[in-house]
Amino acid sequence: MVTQQAQNIYLVGIKGVGMTAIAVYLKEQGHKVWGSDVEAVFPTDDMLREKGIEVLVGFKAENITTGIDLVVTTGAHEGLNNQEVVTAKQKGIKVQTLSEFVGEEGKKFKNLIAVCGSHGKTTTSAMVAHVFHKLGLSASHLVGTDRFAGLLAGHFGGYDYLVVEADEYMASPGIDDTPRFMYLSPNVIICTSVDYDHPDVYPKPSDLEQAYMAFFNKLDSSKGGLIYCLDDEKLSKLVMKLKMKQTFPYHEPEITLMVPGRHNKLNAGAVIAMASFLNLNKENVVRALQSFSGASRRLQIIFKAANIILYDDYAHHPVEISASIEAIHSIHPNKRLIVVFQSHTYSRTARFLNEFIESLANADSVFITEIFSSAREKEATITAEEFVKQARDKGHLQFQAVKKPEIASELSKTLQQNTVIVLMGAGNLYEHYDEIIRVIEKK
Repeated sequence: MVTQQAQNIYLVGIKGVGMTAIAVYLKEQGHKVWGSDVEAVFPTDDMLREKGIEVLVGFKAENITTGIDLVVTTGAHEGLNNQEVVTAKQKGIKVQTLSEFVGEEGKKFKNLIAVCGSHGKTTTSAMVAHVFHKLGLSASHLVGTDRFAGLLAGHFGGYDYLVVEADEYMASPGIDDTPRFMYLSPNVIICTSVDYDHPDVYPKPSDLEQAYMAFFNKLDSSKGGLIYCLDDEKLSKLVMKLKMKQTFPYHEPEITLMVPGRHNKLNAGAVIAMASFLNLNKENVVRALQSFSGASRRLQIIFKAANIILYDDYAHHPVEISASIEAIHSIHPNKRLIVVFQSHTYSRTARFLNEFIESLANADSVFITEIFSSAREKEATITAEEFVKQARDKGHLQFQAVKKPEIASELSKTLQQNTVIVLMGAGNLYEHYDEIIRVIEKK
């Protein structure tokens, strides 16, 4: 195992949530860990400072010194073509993608629980990690958010259990197009859904489904456990094609949670089914789930005034948007709902535009801001203005386009008491927390 010999580990793109989780995990294992990233503010900045992990600004060949034993890189910032990565290879330093690193780490654990699915990976992984923590188990985790239920994204707490998110995206786009989860060798897979996504990688829904089938088939057919949501029709059909003996469907359980929405009850159902497979005490697991207070940027309350509440939510697929809006309406049935939506990637926006419009139309007012593009997308194929025009052409007159720097001023024109504002999307709307809060405070 590489990390058993590597004491000094350098992370390229260290501010990404997956990389920050690794940084904290390695620091708690006793490694010296540091890395580099862009200067922009990230939600993970505070966590890295809190753990005393150094972040170098920018990517420079001279950052790669001879004292480094291992370099880990993401698919972002040119991935394996990043100049720091290239320099490391030239100097003979071992290089791994994040996917390769997590796959190798997972082999050290008695149980590797991999949580996959188009939606709910982060929250379900966080719930599993929270339960393990509450039960006092020898457990570690790598979860794709900065904080959840009082825990940090990464943690090393022993070798009995490791829970990780299992992502279907590519390890290093254009260089290593292997789905990230194919580097894992789990004995437990939790799958929440197989809704079509990532049209830039999977041209057809069947391409995505084939990737999931390949991952499921990595399980030992007699010993491994596949926990899956029976309510997801496409997923259930896939599972029926498998030769696995140990498949465990789950439904929405009868349980009261601190986090809102039916989707979170389904996430909890996955954890209960997993616990049954692992022979954990169900009553203790349910009690732990009932104390789960949520994950960052998953319907997270950012600010609360007398009659106005500001949320941040990571939903960036139409199904996720519908679930989040439904949850908001269920807990604030009499409040006006304003959604500020920043779509993520041109390819996803164009492919699911009609679905985005219909899901967002359940809000009273919708601001569409500039699309948060991927570095892999060289040109804009759709704009916020085109998004809004199509919505208004369908009769949804509550949609309007707004530039990011103007969000607060536009909100100030229409904001009333008894309102919920949700900043929604996988981009960087969190940069505008403070100015929006100032607008709320003036009402």
